[in-house]
Amino acid sequence: MPKKILLSVLFTYLSFTYCIAQQQPLNWVDAHAVSIDSNKNYLPNLAAGLKDNSILGLGEASHGTHEFSVEKNRIIQYLITHKNYKAVGFESAYAVMDRINTYVLTGKGDLKKLMQPLRLFSTKEIYDLFREIKLYNDSQPLKNKVSIFGFDIDYTKADVDSSARYSLNYLGKHPDMYAHGKAAIPVLKRITATDFGNLYEMADDEKAIISDLNNEVKTKGQSTEGYGKFKKYLSLLYQGTLVTNPLARDEFMADNIANTQQESKAKTIIWSHNVHVAKDTTMAMCKGMGYYVRQKYQTQYYTIGLDTYKGATNSIVDDNFQANNFEMQPSSLSALFAKAKFTKFFINVDNAQGNPIYNVSGNITNIFSNWGRMRTLQIRPGIDFDALLFIRETTASTELK
Repeated sequence: MPKKILLSVLFTYLSFTYCIAQQQPLNWVDAHAVSIDSNKNYLPNLAAGLKDNSILGLGEASHGTHEFSVEKNRIIQYLITHKNYKAVGFESAYAVMDRINTYVLTGKGDLKKLMQPLRLFSTKEIYDLFREIKLYNDSQPLKNKVSIFGFDIDYTKADVDSSARYSLNYLGKHPDMYAHGKAAIPVLKRITATDFGNLYEMADDEKAIISDLNNEVKTKGQSTEGYGKFKKYLSLLYQGTLVTNPLARDEFMADNIANTQQESKAKTIIWSHNVHVAKDTTMAMCKGMGYYVRQKYQTQYYTIGLDTYKGATNSIVDDNFQANNFEMQPSSLSALFAKAKFTKFFINVDNAQGNPIYNVSGNITNIFSNWGRMRTLQIRPGIDFDALLFIRETTASTELK
């Protein structure tokens, strides 16, 4: 048989085999997917899977996608009004979100200005969410109001200064409360100096002082006024000393989420990238934030990954928004979903029975804040995520002006 004919036959056979291999998963997706439409008929289906949930992780394949933010807004508002969720956490600095929380609780401040440090979260879509939460809170007694919080490390000089100044003020009011307090005061003062650089660049002995005080504050505990914020701000300073450790950030974020939720006892939604909310190690290839949250909360932690096949998304280039186009590979899980009968759908994947994609590795879209070469990561449905929300074609988010 001539070589060209042999190659043609082989290609035809492989293509046929590939199509057959995809057909069973596609049939299953078509049978179990719930269409997303303006009537929100999928939201009761989503809520039914939450059961005794304490923390719901809402992921996203990129931070700069309009449709992801719009759909997450709908989910959040539904769960607030129908399922008594009272806290929404963001993959953002604590200090920034603390000021936005004051706005949604009291109306104090200019929301657009408060959102300026949020980078890819400084969008019209997330502005609309904060406004809706504020309007909801306006009609509620204090005990029923929804709060906003950031669970990421504080990076900016202004936020680090805020943490250090609060800690200094607290120690000034309680000078003899902690054995390591007096040693920490000059270190905290140096942090607030205008020429101070980064927390992780401090001398080892200075880092050790912050670490010792942080450990003492966590273990000793207090009922004094302002203790909760002092503990939080000091912890953020300690986290900043280790920010160059690539494995530390996700564990810190998980601790920040757990500490906030356990203090408030509120049913909580967390908004973050897919790679952070994923329950296992497949995407991050290490123990990520979602892994640690699952360790603490077990079945009370439920995750939804958001995926797309093609479109445009915003990323940050030289501190500015930049829209870029993308399309996933034909062999990806995203491409399989793109062939489904619904262009936008929600699907539970946490039940192994009869589910041909359960625990089967496949690639989905993954775009980080910076527009890099890697735009795909592997997941195992049902292991990393309990459910998936898929939108075939997406557009870039709208920068807040």
